[in-house]
Amino acid sequence: MDSAQPSASDQAKSRVAIVDDESDVRQALVRGLERHGFLCRPFRSGADFLDSLEFELPDCIVLDTRMPEMDGLDVLGKLPTETLAIPVIMLLTSQGEIGLAAKAMRGGAADFVEKPVSIKQFAEKVGEHVAHSAELRRHLTEIEQSKSLMARLTPRESEIAALVVDGSSNKEIARDLGISPRTVEVHRANIFKKLDVRNAVEFALIFEKAQLSARSFVR
Repeated sequence: MDSAQPSASDQAKSRVAIVDDESDVRQALVRGLERHGFLCRPFRSGADFLDSLEFELPDCIVLDTRMPEMDGLDVLGKLPTETLAIPVIMLLTSQGEIGLAAKAMRGGAADFVEKPVSIKQFAEKVGEHVAHSAELRRHLTEIEQSKSLMARLTPRESEIAALVVDGSSNKEIARDLGISPRTVEVHRANIFKKLDVRNAVEFALIFEKAQLSARSFVR
């Protein structure tokens, strides 16, 4: 690989990791996708690709199902949490691998295509998945931000927050927790201040997003 720093135009391109042990397939996909504006990085093995994730995350992963030592399903199962919103497209050698494709989809793959690949259609498919991935990443960022905000609350504030979201009034919360309505009001004001929200609706949005699991949300 060229060690030169990427240009500004390269940095703006969507990055596609192509993982296939067949050099002719890798070269054909790289050349074809780069003609359609993508920035590609080829890998000859799943192990090499997984090692690369420590330094750089792609915008899309193209993964061959049949590879020696570590096949596509093995690689898919070893992808770290950081790749949850990154679409994985599996490459099938024949229609006889539909069963593998089904397993891959259950394992989190976004799509699959059969070799030989039509570059034009494949580039369109990659582009669609990258665009969808950007939206997923936005949602995941919101989830993590909401979790960080909720972590600011004390145990008592978290308890009151859950009751607020359930629609309980200050008097009902006070009765359930055995405290005064005035104490509930103080806690409620502190909750809104810590989360930087103006009303219960804004607070409820943060609370509900914080309850979501990133993994179940994506794969």
